[in-house]
Amino acid sequence: MEVVEEFIKSKTGDMATCEDGYVVTEHFAAIIDGATNKSSNHYDGESPGQVATRLCLDVVKHLDPKTTAHEAFVAMNKAIHEFYLEKGVLELVKQSPPARCTASSIVYSASRRELWFLGDCVALANGTEYQFHKDLDLVLSNLRSLLLHVEISRGATEEELLNDDKARKRIIEFLQLQAELQNSPYECEYTYHVLDGISEETADFVQVVPLDIHTTEIVLSSDGYPKLYTTLAETERVLAQTIETDPLCYKIYKSTKGVVEGNISFDDRTYLRIKVR
Repeated sequence: MEVVEEFIKSKTGDMATCEDGYVVTEHFAAIIDGATNKSSNHYDGESPGQVATRLCLDVVKHLDPKTTAHEAFVAMNKAIHEFYLEKGVLELVKQSPPARCTASSIVYSASRRELWFLGDCVALANGTEYQFHKDLDLVLSNLRSLLLHVEISRGATEEELLNDDKARKRIIEFLQLQAELQNSPYECEYTYHVLDGISEETADFVQVVPLDIHTTEIVLSSDGYPKLYTTLAETERVLAQTIETDPLCYKIYKSTKGVVEGNISFDDRTYLRIKVR
């Protein structure tokens, strides 16, 4: 396994706020995308997403080469659970899902030649893009788009809405509410599964994509790009073009958030391009 290109950038431009992280070892490559903080909780100066990222990356660094996808995600989830016990907040986060240390993840196992997905990270292999969206993202992105179009029809400008995203403020309640179905035993079309240290069954929902013997290169990414390409330059070019033409992210690339005033993008982003044997 050889890293061809690697890149990570915070949406604020300040890496101290970044909730993405990645690691490449002899046997694994992983990106952990800590969920954007939707509560006021912090743990010793870290956001819940940053905590989840740090803990999960540490687990990947120490995985046995023959570890299965299920075993890896059980271990990552357990690390978050033990953090809650250490901090004495287990009951709090059980009752308040937005306060949980939550993350999506993609892992490449060199030994097994498999991609492991939980959440909305992205991969590219043999010209095929792999991403497992949750239906809620589409619902809330379209709702925010609708609300922004209404504001503009009433006379608001995109510049004004970039400074004061009224639509984002109106869907925050729903973004917090969706966490009620995060790893919920109540299965419906809106239930979704991520790493959060609560559900012991989380690892049962990992998506495993085997790579055939003809695969020589893969790209891994967090969901901070509108579209993933086989080079960092092209992926960054399309991101820059999207931000220039649709910084509110409600027309070309619909999202639950746009480029907040003072930020350089709508989300943290990580890109790994790797040669595989």
